[in-house]
Amino acid sequence: MWNIEEIKKDIRSNLSDYRYNHSLRVMEEAERLAKHYHADIEKCKVCGLTHDMCKEFTREENEKIIEEYNLPKELLNSENKNLAHGFIASILVSEKYNFTSDMILAIRYHSTGYPNMDILAKIIYLADKIEKGKDYPGIEEERYLAYKNIDKAIILCLNNQIKHLKEKNIVINKMGYKTLKFLEESTIN
Repeated sequence: MWNIEEIKKDIRSNLSDYRYNHSLRVMEEAERLAKHYHADIEKCKVCGLTHDMCKEFTREENEKIIEEYNLPKELLNSENKNLAHGFIASILVSEKYNFTSDMILAIRYHSTGYPNMDILAKIIYLADKIEKGKDYPGIEEERYLAYKNIDKAIILCLNNQIKHLKEKNIVINKMGYKTLKFLEESTIN
């Protein structure tokens, strides 16, 4: 398995205090959600811990990794800003820590989700949104729903995120819309 203390030491040097503490809180929330939904606790914890390990990379660092691993160049476009760090982290966790394919997907799409997510991906997506350090309009309802109906909680988070980004005139990544549409069509009210 994975040594969480070693991973903490490893990622600490790349993150600000704010981002590192956020990652620790996401790990803790992911553990709570995993216990609630009977998911793999260790996978949830290490994915929560590493999901933002590349969030503070410079554009140059991102370009280098995208080039080196032949990732889509579109990741550098402004509308994909939130996807790039997840894609890059998913490559690095695969290489450095030998994460499994489900863990790689959960980290890759933790900002937007993706259609037909498994329980691990749903937990990482939600833990990132509702961890205890976050405070924004609607979060209490998101936190409540996260432990009642995970799909409905993700729908609510996506709708809130889309509304927030629209208000700021920020281009919204298409994957978030695809995830929302999939969940809305597959969730029974």
